[in-house]
Amino acid sequence: MKKISLLVFALSILLMLGTKSRADEGMKHGGDAGMKMHHLHMMMNHGLKMATEGSNLVMLSDMKMAPGVDEITHKHGHDMIAKGKETILNSLNGPEMMSMMKGEHAKSGAMQYTHELGNDMLKYVDMLEKMAKAGPMKPGHMAMHHQHMAINHALGMALDGSNMNMMGKMGMAGSVDDFSVGHGTMMTKDARSLLNSVMQDKTMIDMHKAGKSPEKDPMMMKTHNLSSTAMKIMDKLSKMSGM
Repeated sequence: MKKISLLVFALSILLMLGTKSRADEGMKHGGDAGMKMHHLHMMMNHGLKMATEGSNLVMLSDMKMAPGVDEITHKHGHDMIAKGKETILNSLNGPEMMSMMKGEHAKSGAMQYTHELGNDMLKYVDMLEKMAKAGPMKPGHMAMHHQHMAINHALGMALDGSNMNMMGKMGMAGSVDDFSVGHGTMMTKDARSLLNSVMQDKTMIDMHKAGKSPEKDPMMMKTHNLSSTAMKIMDKLSKMSGM
């Protein structure tokens, strides 16, 4: 009986060490600080996802296809953009971040990465805010609004994929972690593929040939800026697993 108890105890210790080892692989920031940092990354991702969904609701309402409902989606969309931005700012400037900034991790690569990512996210949200405040859609911009919605959706996929990847690398759910990492990686790749398709397909090429190039059409310039910033964020998200 004693031998069985000792065996169970030994196996428990090995499992605990194995879990800690897997968690540390994805927490290069170091121990508790790494876990906090990843949770802040997940909050930032969530905040930006809120803003992209809010932006899509505003654009949907600006198409003026559902009187009565349009007013609801318009207001709720603006609220989501504002709250998403607030979530990112709180993650970057809140008490948890401020306490870490005072410690040994203040000048670490992970801390620098986090603030660079946050700055790109805020730049993207600023663009969404300006588009949302521009008012009703102008004639001839229907296709570009659909492109904007697809870009927002692609970025949202990458953000969800990043969070699934980080959650899996916390090493808390056994084989489910492997599924989470794999699915998150797949979502990130699909998001990048969708974004490239939007910016390189025949519709975009034809729009450029018809005179709606970034040099000639301010809305097309916004489309390209939105896309390039989204891709920049995706590039940073792909590095998240090394933090």
